[in-house]
Amino acid sequence: MKKSLSESTFGELKGKSFEVIRAVEMLCEVCGKPLNTRESVVRTVQISSEEDYRNLLSRAAVHDRAKIDVENGKIFFYDHDYPGDAHDKCLAEL
Repeated sequence: MKKSLSESTFGELKGKSFEVIRAVEMLCEVCGKPLNTRESVVRTVQISSEEDYRNLLSRAAVHDRAKIDVENGKIFFYDHDYPGDAHDKCLAEL
């Protein structure tokens, strides 16, 4: 189950490896809701020390939001983009 990275604690993550995934949500120009999401694996990180944990939180701060799935060993950094597209339904309502 994904939860906000800021809700995690060092003790919860200590000694674990995580696959870091950058997820870019492509948003509709009209309604602002996601059209689709593009995911790419950035790297794998190991949380061995409190410094590793602080560095992870610092990296997360530059993204729109950060989620962690401790059970599956994945961290998602979410960003948003407006590609100039819109849902067909949104265009029909204009």
